[in-house]
Amino acid sequence: MTEVSGLIETDRLATLSVNGSDSLFWDGVASLYTSFYIWIPLAVAAILLLIRNISAKRLLLVLLLVAVTVLLTDQLSSSVFKPLFHRLRPGRDPYILNMVDTVNGYRGGLYGFFSGHAANSFGMGVWFVWLVRDIRLGLSVLGWAVINSLIRVCLGVHFVGDILVGSIAGCLIGSLTYCIYYLVSRKDRNRKPVHGSDLIYTSTGFMRSDVSVFLCVLFGTCSIILIGSCITQGTVLI
Repeated sequence: MTEVSGLIETDRLATLSVNGSDSLFWDGVASLYTSFYIWIPLAVAAILLLIRNISAKRLLLVLLLVAVTVLLTDQLSSSVFKPLFHRLRPGRDPYILNMVDTVNGYRGGLYGFFSGHAANSFGMGVWFVWLVRDIRLGLSVLGWAVINSLIRVCLGVHFVGDILVGSIAGCLIGSLTYCIYYLVSRKDRNRKPVHGSDLIYTSTGFMRSDVSVFLCVLFGTCSIILIGSCITQGTVLI
């Protein structure tokens, strides 16, 4: 029990060191970044990337298994871990709630272990890493997942430990469902041309130009978030 208490206390200290920015601008960025609606264009770009590079049969299988991934990560978090461990969120933890910075008074639900946001983000992120296998996309998508997860700590609705365990769970579940896809679809897998194709196609047959379009939407959305926070908070970046 002493070791567990030590880990919990360390997690509290780590969370307080990350939580809060004392800046309306960055609070606005955090709120926009975790909004579902801001990422709809990226979801559309992802679907278009799939439509242009895989068969209709494989597309349906990908969408099904990604949905299963999100369902499994979400339900494992909300229906198994949170009711089982009953770990209060930082903004509801009586030991530190007065030291936790929140945005617009939002503290989330009662329990937060582990983070469903982190699990979902990494579950989908790992899926795209395995599926497309482009180093630019891999680093960008995983970077997106890391930021999306850490922002939950900045908002005061999760501990660092919630994020860490959620990230691991998402990676494991995403990899597992991708393995199912790999085994089922191996007879119908993309085959890239042989001669001089590495600059045009990824190892799984995705056109790098289409990947570039997806990345433009990703970074464009991030730029919109920064600009949107400037406008809504009335601040100017110097």
